[in-house]
Amino acid sequence: MNGYTNCSLLLLLLLLDFLAFVRAQTQALNDSNILGGGLVAQEPGMWRQGRRRSVLADSCLTNSGTTGTCLTRFKCMRQSGTVNGYCGTYGVCCETNLQVGASTRQKRTIIKNPGALVNELNTYTIEAFSSNVQQLRIDFEQFELAQPTETDGVLDCQDYFEADGFKLCGVNSGQHLYLPFNAAAGVEQVTLTFSVPSKWTGTTWRLIVTQLEGPPAGSRRRSSTTSGAFGASTNSLQDLRDIFASHHADYELLAPPGCQQYYTELSNTIRSFNFQTAVTSNYMPNLNYNICIKSATSASMIEYSFSKFSMSVQDGAAEGYDEFCHATVHTAGRQEDYLMIPQGILAKNMAYQPTYYCGINDNLLVYASPPYLLHFSSDDLTLDRSVETGFSLTYRLRNSML
Repeated sequence: MNGYTNCSLLLLLLLLDFLAFVRAQTQALNDSNILGGGLVAQEPGMWRQGRRRSVLADSCLTNSGTTGTCLTRFKCMRQSGTVNGYCGTYGVCCETNLQVGASTRQKRTIIKNPGALVNELNTYTIEAFSSNVQQLRIDFEQFELAQPTETDGVLDCQDYFEADGFKLCGVNSGQHLYLPFNAAAGVEQVTLTFSVPSKWTGTTWRLIVTQLEGPPAGSRRRSSTTSGAFGASTNSLQDLRDIFASHHADYELLAPPGCQQYYTELSNTIRSFNFQTAVTSNYMPNLNYNICIKSATSASMIEYSFSKFSMSVQDGAAEGYDEFCHATVHTAGRQEDYLMIPQGILAKNMAYQPTYYCGINDNLLVYASPPYLLHFSSDDLTLDRSVETGFSLTYRLRNSML
């Protein structure tokens, strides 16, 4: 009888431990669905592949007020990091600064400027964390380089950041950038470069670089309509491993192909690169990129509310749309800076549905239907620096215009 009782108690304890484990994993999955306040709905009728928390959920705030990574003290030491605060139950807020000229295979890396700008060229090499890496996300926590200068009528960056052909200068703190990083196709590394020949004293950068993984080839999710509680498989142990193992994909953070910026919140602010409200600053010539916004099942449309909008316009009018911003036939010397908003509707005139926007048009309000995409394009001319300053908008996902 005592043996039976002891056995029952042991089984009960094991069951309680397992239930606690399942509850913890479920909470981790729920936490990974919330990014910056925006709720991401779970796919109906589908098993979520087991994975650890989102890499953004692993962020922590250091004692210095900057972003670190929540790790165990041992992992922080293995990555040559510095403990600067505490997080979670037993974690430390770890700063892992990649040195100039060095390379790393870490999934998440912090890059900040050296104390003294000794070298004009500062390079950092990001090597693939795994063969499942598909994208590189760069968060510019701090980014301040010298403003572009004009030489013989051409605006150019003397000091600049460059990665995969994307070139930036000026002030871009709080911005982010997505780069393709297809490890499976043989792309083994991405090089980030800061060129600072001016040695401007205000130069500062602090980047959070995250390698985003996608599902490996041949993987698929199982439908809950045809599976039991953990899937109708002959290998129950493997099913548990599939559901609760460490993740190999960052589904919530992966941007659609072709997007250089990706916003997942239900509402946020978007600024063009090097846009400043307090002083006049300029967007760069020959800059083309896509801004994508994640849709939500609770929303059927999006609202773009511009507090500032100023781009060149062909005929000198205060505001311009479509043919005043983008010619059907390419014409040399024509000004063609614009922001493209597909399927947009002007709030002040619902009958007008332009696609291209340019000129000076503060307090612009536009509604659009999905997919939610903005395309920024600037030509190779900078004719009026007081006008070619860019935009600042707040978007909001909505279910109606009312």
